[in-house]
Amino acid sequence: MGRNQQLYQYLYQTITTQIFNGTFIYGQEFPSQKEICQRYNAGITTVRKVMKLLAEEGYIRTAQGQPSVVAYRTSKEAIAGFLVQSREEIADAYKGLGLLMPILYREGARRCNESDLHLFDEILNTISEQMALSDHYQLANAFFTALLRPLKNQLIIDLELDSENYLHVPYVPFPGIDDPFATTVERTKTWFSKAIFQIEHKQFDDFYAGASGLYCASGERVDNYLYALGRYTSSSSKKNKDIHWFRIKGHSELYARLAMTIVRRIVAGEFDNEQYLPSIPKLMEEYSITKNTARRALSLLNSLGIAQTIDKKGSVITPEGDTSFKSELNWEEPVIQERLSFFLEALQILTLTARSCAASISFIPDGLGYSLEDRLHTAPDNRISPLSFQLLMNTFIQLLPYQSLKNIFRQLDDLLIWGHYMQAIDKSFYPDYSEMALAMDAVVTALKAQRSDALPDAFSNAFTLVYQNVCMVFSKFHCSTFDKRKNLK
Repeated sequence: MGRNQQLYQYLYQTITTQIFNGTFIYGQEFPSQKEICQRYNAGITTVRKVMKLLAEEGYIRTAQGQPSVVAYRTSKEAIAGFLVQSREEIADAYKGLGLLMPILYREGARRCNESDLHLFDEILNTISEQMALSDHYQLANAFFTALLRPLKNQLIIDLELDSENYLHVPYVPFPGIDDPFATTVERTKTWFSKAIFQIEHKQFDDFYAGASGLYCASGERVDNYLYALGRYTSSSSKKNKDIHWFRIKGHSELYARLAMTIVRRIVAGEFDNEQYLPSIPKLMEEYSITKNTARRALSLLNSLGIAQTIDKKGSVITPEGDTSFKSELNWEEPVIQERLSFFLEALQILTLTARSCAASISFIPDGLGYSLEDRLHTAPDNRISPLSFQLLMNTFIQLLPYQSLKNIFRQLDDLLIWGHYMQAIDKSFYPDYSEMALAMDAVVTALKAQRSDALPDAFSNAFTLVYQNVCMVFSKFHCSTFDKRKNLK
């Protein structure tokens, strides 16, 4: 499927990439297992497995009771070549994240309390003349991570930590190339002091402008540095092409991602003229997966009311609005609660950042608005339609100009499949769908008129309404469930 790595494989490729690009150099003490857990937001079992692989492959050298040491030896020219080949991807990531992250920082800043501000002051007071450059960046990373924690969204923390690792570009000394990342204690303290002052005095727009400027300036500085490095490299340098930046880690199993892929194909109309969905053998062949994974994907589509498997015939698409698939779910089951939590977290990110990201859209393909209009059906019974929302999401991702944003939102989209559980909630808990229908119509209208300037408001309003409606449904449903339990006592 192109994204069927397990977490340990992703972490292994992330670390080896950082070995190739010079983040970890020969003879350097390698971080401890505890430090790896913290830096990459991974569990100890995963880290131990990765450390074992790194040692077996000769990337690190381990000894009982001693710190591990980087054993991979390479030249400055090879490191420079690896970095230069990443130039286009890194520039794209800076542009994409420059739209995404400052918005999240601002929303985190809005939610900061006295305890958070005290922590920021502690970080500021840690800065000293004796600090190495790497320590300056670790403090900055700690600051931004702490700034995001008030949002109480684990996916946002994952995104922050992954972006720190992916965007880290080490300095490789060559004649005539100065260190673009050099800074002073005074500059670092000034930046922190200004940011903390803005947060404390609720100057959130000024803080947002500063964070956006930081991304822009850093991206330009890194791009100029990588361009200069190109003078010392050859085109023969090879880069690991398998790494996929930003992973939703262990939050979405392979079979669930396959199920979501099938959902995307359904809303795109791929099976409109087909009697059945692809069979298990066909899925195994098409996606290079095991029989068990294909079977679990179809079973999930059945349990979510998206498909119905007919014995000895095949699986068909469930008519939209048919909720007979699952009239009752055990909402107290930890797995279901965890999945719904991921669904809400992914939806929250989309809601907070849609306006900023949609502002980057400049090209609208001819006929896209009419195509969306043809496929966008009003949900029956005044219910929010997951498939209609999926179509809107697909359109949004298609229009984004940066691969980094497409990558991030597509992986968040994998988690939105758990929103189909809501189909099992009685329709009496749902709000009037008319306002949502108008919001979707506004997106269609902007697309048909090729008004890219109208898309930020249109997409933002549509996604915000979905998020608000979903939260409202869950709130009413949980209150009703609690009242029923209370009456039974």
